[in-house]
Amino acid sequence: MTIQIVTVPYRYDEPNDGLGLGPEALLKAGLRRRLKAIGIETAEPVESHLPDEEHVSGPLAVNIGRLGGHTAEHVCHAIGSKAPVLVLAGDDTSAIGVVAGLQRAYGAGATIGLVWLDAHSDFNTPETSYSGILAGMPVAIIAGLAGPLWRQAAQLKAPLPTDRILIAGVREMDEKEEILLRSTNVRVVSADDLARDSAFENAVDRLANSVEYIALHIDLDLLDPSLVPSASTPSPHGLTIRQASRMIKYVLSTGKTAVLTVTSLNPGAGARGERSTESALSLLESSLSGWTSTGGDANAES
Repeated sequence: MTIQIVTVPYRYDEPNDGLGLGPEALLKAGLRRRLKAIGIETAEPVESHLPDEEHVSGPLAVNIGRLGGHTAEHVCHAIGSKAPVLVLAGDDTSAIGVVAGLQRAYGAGATIGLVWLDAHSDFNTPETSYSGILAGMPVAIIAGLAGPLWRQAAQLKAPLPTDRILIAGVREMDEKEEILLRSTNVRVVSADDLARDSAFENAVDRLANSVEYIALHIDLDLLDPSLVPSASTPSPHGLTIRQASRMIKYVLSTGKTAVLTVTSLNPGAGARGERSTESALSLLESSLSGWTSTGGDANAES
């Protein structure tokens, strides 16, 4: 199988800054070579870029959205070439462009599901967030609960209905965020729930039976901080690589995963960054061998 790698080397709208260095770090550390060793060929990576002339001095979300629009173009083009897409992104704000790319490829009316693996639910809105951090809002933006300018700039045609969203591995939520989340049809499988037999698998099965395509999103703080010691948002009592790999492989086994996104690698901080990079490589190496094409026909809009 050949997959297309798309890099989004940005932290918010700043290129090659902090987490934005993560995609290149993975490539330089041998990601393509290690995937080839497990039977996965990769096309030459393409980079999502926000041109200077598109950068505005107004709302930051507009710049992030415009960057997402370029990510959407790359995702759509790859799917049109019948290649599954591996997105290596700096932070979670990239997710809006990824989902927009699926809609451009398959049509705004396609039934697309989102599986979000993260220590945090990222379901805040400006009204619920204590910090105002935009990286804590992408799932709520995708669900249409906030960020209309952001979605418009990213060319996300239609929000995802909340019953097509599964969040798993969560260990931390803001109080108001949790209240909002529990008022929707989003399926949440907490880190504690993962210990229950088949809780995650049952949730994936239910989602897969109701959608045509799945976008799988992985924030590396899903893993225990001992594995990603340079993480910018560490959360204790995280998953092992084996546990996370099992979850990823189960989603991929549905045969409906068109795009997989990995975010939040901080390759800095010396040995800690090196440890985090190796953990990310090991996770992908142990997970992606079960990835098969969705088999769907794209109806690209660009």
